[in-house]
Amino acid sequence: MRLTISNEITGQLYGPVELSDDTDLADLVALLELDCQFDSSKNDIYHQTNILDIKHDSERSVEDIGLKDNDLLLIRNKFNHGPQNLFPIGSQSNTNLTDEQYVEQFRHELQRNQPLRQQLTEQIPGLNETIENPQTFSESLGPSILQRRYPNMLNYPQTNPFNIPQQEYQKLMDNPDLPENKKRIAELIDQQVIDEQLRNAYEYTPEVFTTVTMLYINLEINGTPVKAFVDTGAQMTIMSTGLAERTGLTKLIDKRFIGEARGVGVGQIIGRIHQALVKIETQFIPSSFVVLDTQIDLLIGLDMLKRHQACVDLRRNVLKIADIETAFLGEADIPKEFESANLSESNTSSNNWKPNETNNLKNIPVPQIMDSSRTSLSGPPPQNNQQFGNNSSNSNIPQTYPPKVVQQLMDLGFSRAEVIKALNMTGGNPEFAASLLFQ
Repeated sequence: MRLTISNEITGQLYGPVELSDDTDLADLVALLELDCQFDSSKNDIYHQTNILDIKHDSERSVEDIGLKDNDLLLIRNKFNHGPQNLFPIGSQSNTNLTDEQYVEQFRHELQRNQPLRQQLTEQIPGLNETIENPQTFSESLGPSILQRRYPNMLNYPQTNPFNIPQQEYQKLMDNPDLPENKKRIAELIDQQVIDEQLRNAYEYTPEVFTTVTMLYINLEINGTPVKAFVDTGAQMTIMSTGLAERTGLTKLIDKRFIGEARGVGVGQIIGRIHQALVKIETQFIPSSFVVLDTQIDLLIGLDMLKRHQACVDLRRNVLKIADIETAFLGEADIPKEFESANLSESNTSSNNWKPNETNNLKNIPVPQIMDSSRTSLSGPPPQNNQQFGNNSSNSNIPQTYPPKVVQQLMDLGFSRAEVIKALNMTGGNPEFAASLLFQ
């Protein structure tokens, strides 16, 4: 048979070594000592994760001990397989130590025994840092070490209800009325509830730990196929600058609506497209877009969904809009760039629009759009210190607006009555009023 020898200590690979099937294990060991730097006093020979017993099986043939043609043998350093081997049961060093001393002595053994430390480091992440802190080592690894100290479990102390180090548990129980102990016990009880909920979630609702597929639909703009992201939490419908170029809508961008969209992040608003047709299935639907420098081609916001009375039917996995239905895309069909896009840039539920200082609306005081989670306008008040009211509650009450605001909107080519009506309908927001006047 032919064997390959790997010395993991030196990193050398030997072989294939040719042997007869009746070669004794002792002869194989002698060959390894001669050619492969094997030291029986310091090293072990592994075959399929098992250590060869070179002491008791030395006279058995390599075939009898299970070696086969083209097998691999590994040479590794000897190491003790657990704390019970470091301190044998019944020995003087074991019986005279308390549990805390036993754990601490095992920590010192790990600091001294580098092969064992290296072996356990591969299995226990962060072990090197834990070894240097006696308290952390005792809290994290103490219970496991003590379980190995009492392998027959006859004398092993019962695990406390909180599954914390026995020393800490005893300290809490000795004086549970202390404020700090009460707080710690309450934390442990809460953690038990959390752990139980986690186990139940893993068992009964494992789907909550998976990634939810976002809602995308197919549509067309000017004959260009587009995969649009449906976001009921976004206030405005957003188009990327790249899509505007591909669909030939760049020339329709109104640069007077340049500004910033502020959510978790900040996005640059290039302008606004007041009117364009979107083809969904066989239906052409008019829509307006805020043009934003973003990675997502098209985001259908709440303005378009409400305008066309859309319904997101998750049971049937379809979007109903303008009397037609279109299916949401499967996970494989969702654009890959969505994974790297920052969704916070496209969420305009808390926009802060700032007018461009070079356009005709540069001096219009613009209140911030109200966030759904707020109860008051977060933007600066208008220049006349009047807070513009909500349209639904003040539509019948005459409103006065800064003359400069009214005049600048009238300069766009609209009558005073049209401007006042638009301001009333938009709650005094000049940006929205201008958008309404152009529609």
